[in-house]
Amino acid sequence: MINLSTRVLRALIVLDELRHFSLAAARCNVTQSALSQMIARLEADVGVRLVDRDRRRVALTAEGGRFVAAARRMVGELDEIAADLRDRVDMRTGHVSLAATLPFAAHWLPPLIAGFRRSYPGIRVELFDEPPARCMELVRERRVDFAVLSMPGPVVGLQYRVLFQESFVLVCPADHALAKRKRVQLRDLAGAALIRFARSGSIGRHLEQALRGVAVSDTLDVEQLPTVAGMVAAGLGVAVVPIVAVPFFDPERVAVVRIATPGLDRAIHLVWRAAHALGPAPQSFVDAMEASMAAHGRPPLRRGRHQLVL
Repeated sequence: MINLSTRVLRALIVLDELRHFSLAAARCNVTQSALSQMIARLEADVGVRLVDRDRRRVALTAEGGRFVAAARRMVGELDEIAADLRDRVDMRTGHVSLAATLPFAAHWLPPLIAGFRRSYPGIRVELFDEPPARCMELVRERRVDFAVLSMPGPVVGLQYRVLFQESFVLVCPADHALAKRKRVQLRDLAGAALIRFARSGSIGRHLEQALRGVAVSDTLDVEQLPTVAGMVAAGLGVAVVPIVAVPFFDPERVAVVRIATPGLDRAIHLVWRAAHALGPAPQSFVDAMEASMAAHGRPPLRRGRHQLVL
């Protein structure tokens, strides 16, 4: 194995350009003797003569010409790598890829992405809106840098930390008996027709225990938030939804009421690969998310015309 330094490669390139030891030594900020020794050691390492020397001029041998051509390619690629790394550290270029469940992908993250792109126009941001299980798969598959979701518990190969506690609200038709209340308890839903998230989803699983024992008159199980929004607007029942989902609901036809039942909140996590550190661009986006939450206490809710004191 030949141990080549970029310093020696650059010295040979300069010598090929100037064809003069003293001029090349001056450009490399070394003495002529030091440059001559560097080239001699290089020739000894590769086992062939690279430079023909006489008093008047310096010329590369045929082997030296092939070697310096390869040296230029190697040094050029290394310079490109170094420049790319500097640009990424300085946030001039880069890529952020994240996954999130529908409420966050639809209403919280787009304004953050827009602001981030204004601050760092050279960085590309890619967002996947997927169910929680698929979000975790994307992290494991290294297709995204991180995900934002409610974790069911420890998962092999992933690490996570709590970003914030997500609260829930009641959504009901505007003419419903509970619509004028400032806050309700879950027990106040007794006798109401409940539109419930399917237990296969993370929201449905979280609410199942909390709603156990509430004697509703009827239930309809659905999978997607837009479906819940349409059914509540049509007067088919009431629903308990994450507060970040409120923008899905028509403020002309749906009322939003705070739920005061303790212990209903759930943790939303930042999830990334185990033993993996986020790069400069992904970490900067996480910092932007946390700054947004610090300013509002949670992901900011675009209220529209919903009358809800948060």
